[in-house]
Amino acid sequence: MMYLPLENKAAIVTGGASGIGYSIVKGLARAGAGVIIADMSHQGEEAAKALVEEGLNVIFVQGDVTLSEDAQRIASKAEELFGGLDILVNNAGIYPRSMMPDTTEELWDRVMSINVKGVFLMCQAAAPWLKKRGGGAIINMSSSHAAVGSPELFAYSVSKGAISTLTRNLAGALTSDRIRVNAINPGWVATEREIEVQALNGRNLDWLIEKGKTLPLGRLQTGEDTAAVAVFLASDHATQITGQIIQVDGGSTVQ
Repeated sequence: MMYLPLENKAAIVTGGASGIGYSIVKGLARAGAGVIIADMSHQGEEAAKALVEEGLNVIFVQGDVTLSEDAQRIASKAEELFGGLDILVNNAGIYPRSMMPDTTEELWDRVMSINVKGVFLMCQAAAPWLKKRGGGAIINMSSSHAAVGSPELFAYSVSKGAISTLTRNLAGALTSDRIRVNAINPGWVATEREIEVQALNGRNLDWLIEKGKTLPLGRLQTGEDTAAVAVFLASDHATQITGQIIQVDGGSTVQ
């Protein structure tokens, strides 16, 4: 019999309709979990449908993580659909390019609202449901930019630094409830969106592949690289891991 480390577990993945989030949804579902794709985009419907056709237990719930009422509704849906909640993956986020002098107040507020406030609201909404199940796992998507920064991703880098701090503080606050809180720092991931952004600057996929060869481990990261770590952190193999920030960056931060 195939071993499924997340069998009978229930998960929510915010921003799960595409990119890294969708890879994580696939990873959790293929490991046996029932998964809610929580996303503002109706693309989540097609994403869920494709995985259901694969025989996986995936459901789309539309919502805006920056709204407290939506966060509460998304979290409660896990109880309604799966009988409880064991795993929350906070993946929803934006990364608009902007240097510090060009960062408007509106852009700053939007980045912080989605990337930081949205994570806080989802954690706040999910914690009681995780506690009800006797504990669980919260996995926050941070970024290698949280540690090294990037001039053209000024607001984004700061927001991800906040997620690292939130992760460590929340881990300490929730230990008595047996809720583990960790973060993953993906490196340079060749998502559909990243390919589109580079194309706007006249850089094609071949350029990205060549840039990946300059990294210590010889390639750009994939969504599946991050998903594999998320599945591990969500599973009972990681019951003694909390408050950690795990780099999945091909060694780029240890050059």
